[in-house]
Amino acid sequence: MGCDIHSYCEKLTPNGWICVDISPFSDRIYGVFGFLADIRNYSDVPPISLPRGLPNDMSELIRNEYGDGIDWHSSSWLTVQELTDFDYDAPMENRRVTRMLSDGWLSGGCTCEPGEGQQTTFREFLGERFFNDLRELQDLHIDRIIFWFDN
Repeated sequence: MGCDIHSYCEKLTPNGWICVDISPFSDRIYGVFGFLADIRNYSDVPPISLPRGLPNDMSELIRNEYGDGIDWHSSSWLTVQELTDFDYDAPMENRRVTRMLSDGWLSGGCTCEPGEGQQTTFREFLGERFFNDLRELQDLHIDRIIFWFDN
């Protein structure tokens, strides 16, 4: 069973938060999920933040989207400023490995020991799609993203 992200964008106006119709980081890329909130973090990437829960002042549209999904978990939010201020050129170790299971299947859900992974930077690890989404958030003057995951 896979895990997906549900992401929403908001701008702060004098009348409160309004939802903007884009969904950044919506591809199923577990490395990005690990970075955003320590979810499916097989690479053991240091997350920018642990899940914070939903903000109390979020827009009504997003509040209605969250609903009562029993499989929804790890809700959080990040400001675009936090995302842009992060040092993506800092070194990190990608500890995700693929292993053959006893039944002949390959598993990408394995983490090797510290020091046995691939040395990289956050920028290389997160990839071009992540930074395309981040540029779009900046270009649209988005203030924060709200997201959660499902199983």
